[in-house]
Amino acid sequence: MSYPIAPGGLAAVLAHPDDESFGCAGAFALAHDAGATTRLLVVTRGEAGSADGSADPAVGDVREAELVCAARTIGLDEVSLLDGYPDGGVADQPFDTLVSEIAAWLADRRPAAVITFGPHGVTGHPDHVVVGNATRWAVERLADAGLAPNAVYVVSPIFDPSGNRYDLSPEEQAATHRISVTEVAQRKVDALACHASQADIGEEVAALRAAIEDGRPIYEGYHRVRPLVPAPHPAFDAALL
Repeated sequence: MSYPIAPGGLAAVLAHPDDESFGCAGAFALAHDAGATTRLLVVTRGEAGSADGSADPAVGDVREAELVCAARTIGLDEVSLLDGYPDGGVADQPFDTLVSEIAAWLADRRPAAVITFGPHGVTGHPDHVVVGNATRWAVERLADAGLAPNAVYVVSPIFDPSGNRYDLSPEEQAATHRISVTEVAQRKVDALACHASQADIGEEVAALRAAIEDGRPIYEGYHRVRPLVPAPHPAFDAALL
């Protein structure tokens, strides 16, 4: 997918195909509908997303196609994949190289805000943790050159309609922004459904569909980590851009 020349908008830097649909599909859909440019950088192809967790290039091909399906459903203007980072093995690659590649991607596109993972990566997956850390290092490197995004957010999934509770870091538990994605919830469901090869998709899709049918509000949570939001937070902010 090609990307527009115009800088700005909302971007995310994540580890695997489907991270965007679980984590920030609603925020992306809202930004797209508001006319903002939306972009996603994914570090791996997800080739270890097989039933037994073994790496299979064919699985990577399937998951890349699923990512394109989800991106079109959400309304992303660009999806980029990095080369050379194995699913499950990002931490084994040179960290400074990853930081440099993410920094170059961000500098070329100049998003107003970027979403990534926090210190625990939501699920504790090592790829999530490393990608989140590298993204924040990349932003600080760009700040020295005056090219950093205006804001950096980490996913804080404390409003999960499925009722899942993760062993989150204090930062990830302390969402500063609660974004109502009720109006685009069906697109989030459809984006998740694109990732049909993944066994854990069904539970999330069923939970979201039940919430939609029951007329319950659906939220995504984020913690703004740059610039810092002083604690305590008296109220949630309701927009990322």
